[in-house]
Amino acid sequence: MEDGRQQGQTMKASSPVRSVGVSQDGQWIVFGDHNNNAILWNAAATQAKVRKFTEHSCRVNWVDTSSDGTKLATADFFRARIFSIPYGDRLLPLSHSNVAGVKFFPGGTRFATASTAQGFRVYSTDNILFDSGQSGCASGYFVTPLVWPPDGQQLLVANKGKIICFGLSKSLTSEWSIHENQSQPSIASNSRFIACAAHSSVSLWDCASHKQISSIITHTTVVGRAAVSPSGWYLACGNGKNITIHGQYLDYSVSVHPLMKLASLTITMLFLCPA
Repeated sequence: MEDGRQQGQTMKASSPVRSVGVSQDGQWIVFGDHNNNAILWNAAATQAKVRKFTEHSCRVNWVDTSSDGTKLATADFFRARIFSIPYGDRLLPLSHSNVAGVKFFPGGTRFATASTAQGFRVYSTDNILFDSGQSGCASGYFVTPLVWPPDGQQLLVANKGKIICFGLSKSLTSEWSIHENQSQPSIASNSRFIACAAHSSVSLWDCASHKQISSIITHTTVVGRAAVSPSGWYLACGNGKNITIHGQYLDYSVSVHPLMKLASLTITMLFLCPA
């Protein structure tokens, strides 16, 4: 993080990568690609490809792993699927049209999907615990519209001009306006702060009060993804072919190889190169 150097070898994909997920223990990395596949890699030991999941009918735009590293969630535009790791047993298919995101609950027992047409849903195994209906629709496909902060107390859904908050304990929703209402926002959180990227600017919000806690951070190009470190000291913004790191003690950019495209941004900053 301090020097922006690459850690480990580059993992090459056979088609453009649409999404990236990393397990909390760092053992598993999963790619969702343009050829309707999800690819599981063992990042901790051999850095080898473990399994290819071919059940999707169109490109896999969203992936996530459970906190215990035993389950994988994948989603295309039409449905989400849950698989076991590493064996690949299909545990659950979920029909939710116009899917725009899938995310596991931090404890691993629940998960959520977001849709641009049917709102967001919270599940426990195969039961729907909450369905927002159309009032909770996500704003777009090519951002990060769905975040479950590590404390697991609230689910955040980004929509154009606002963030919707679902309180798990009382199944209540609230919402507040953000700094920009013309672009599809992308959000990230670490339980203390919420980073909201919209077009070329980023705002920071307090998770508990939902109040803005800093001035707007502006960039010269569109910010497609953002990530907040667990400590809250670092904010990583994917803009153009660069990652800009904002922090308490530093503020610099890391260039991406010209052939690479930013598929997903986590605080570990993973980049994938299409063949």
